[in-house]
Amino acid sequence: MPTSQRVRDAMHIGVISCPSETPVAAAMALISSYRIHAVVVTEGPGHLAGILSQTDLLRAWKDGAAYDHVMQGPVHAIMTKSVITCMPDMELDRAIRLLNRNHVHRLVVVEERNDGRVWPTGILSMSDIVRHIDEQS
Repeated sequence: MPTSQRVRDAMHIGVISCPSETPVAAAMALISSYRIHAVVVTEGPGHLAGILSQTDLLRAWKDGAAYDHVMQGPVHAIMTKSVITCMPDMELDRAIRLLNRNHVHRLVVVEERNDGRVWPTGILSMSDIVRHIDEQS
């Protein structure tokens, strides 16, 4: 893969998101209806707060929480707060290493704003990268 390839060349622009107070059931409805594996969680006017994946849900149930309790609770109670992120101008090779090193399937692509917070602008998944490489062949 040429070194000039950037995250912006392979990423999915835009994110499916929900506020951190959203009930888990509503967030899972988004995941099902959009046929995605995770939803970006935001706070306030839209800055990144976390990510809620199917893995987070399974972890909550594995830890002994009742199904109804988890589904009625807010996403911030079970979401992953330490989100692995990247910027659109990052080299794609570096993003692949970031995915592999952190054992994650997707990176939230972010933009830093004047207030120092990061705002989600897209998603880069392993599938996006494979599709991009295949299209370049």
